[in-house]
Amino acid sequence: MDTRMEEMQTWVEDFLTYQAAQRGALPRTIDTYRVVLKYAMEYFVASIPAERRCMWDAFGTDDLRSWVAEQMQRGCAPAYVRRNVATLRSFYRFLLREKRVKTDPARLLKAPKQPRRLPTFVKESELDRLFEYYPFGDGYEGIRDRTMLLMLYHTGMRSAELLGLQFADLNMAENSLKVTGKGDKQRVIPFGKELADTLYIYIKEWREFMGVSEGEGATLPLFVNSRRRRFSYNELLKLVHEALGAVTTQKKKSPHVLRHSFATAMLANGAQLEVIQQLLGHASVATTAIYTHTTLAELKDQYRMAHPRNDSDGSDDKGE
Repeated sequence: MDTRMEEMQTWVEDFLTYQAAQRGALPRTIDTYRVVLKYAMEYFVASIPAERRCMWDAFGTDDLRSWVAEQMQRGCAPAYVRRNVATLRSFYRFLLREKRVKTDPARLLKAPKQPRRLPTFVKESELDRLFEYYPFGDGYEGIRDRTMLLMLYHTGMRSAELLGLQFADLNMAENSLKVTGKGDKQRVIPFGKELADTLYIYIKEWREFMGVSEGEGATLPLFVNSRRRRFSYNELLKLVHEALGAVTTQKKKSPHVLRHSFATAMLANGAQLEVIQQLLGHASVATTAIYTHTTLAELKDQYRMAHPRNDSDGSDDKGE
């Protein structure tokens, strides 16, 4: 590593540690911060003259703007540049809080505008075909794959939230699960009979595959790969892409598409927008205030009424 980058990297590592320990940033977010800041360091080391001190507290707004301009000149997508600018802003806010810089040069940094796009989702009929006819397989891996996709569609959770689930997060008596989202914030999501029935089958297969007896394995990951390690995002991305490719011709086939599909289906079938936002875990102050008086029972009622694949009539609800 270039000697001018070593001191810069020390501050970056302090920032990453703070984000993980104090802010509860997810591992993928930490990886993104690390990649963006490494790219920024390499740019500054290459562009700042040797006689000038190359360190985070020596840069001004014009230096940061030149980094943004370089990305635009290379034809980088607005979303990519906006992410990089947001990372640098977060980093400098940390440095200012820690009194490592006297002023925040990123405060006036502007990111390119990003055109608003409608969220991509899969039609209800296409997802019906997926869960009815797609050949997932009868062994552990096939049952796991179907359960993971069904859970994404039934709950609208983020991929990182799904992959972070532990066995103890399941509450089969209440037909609900505890999710840890962005900022280490937790929420409870109810689910219907179809997912509950699928989970009972999966849990049996999971215990046998993991060699775990009844009452054990609470802290083990709920979804594991063939090596009994926590299922990775790349593995999930491949699974979703292949499965959705069998029922839809749209280009985008990511786990987030199933999150959009959940929200779209719930809204189309009559769920209140505020309830959908709470189920999705959106964390703005305004929406949090709206949800103050929404109970888990109300969420369950909305879920039973609105989700197209919930065939429960409520009589089997074990939580009420």
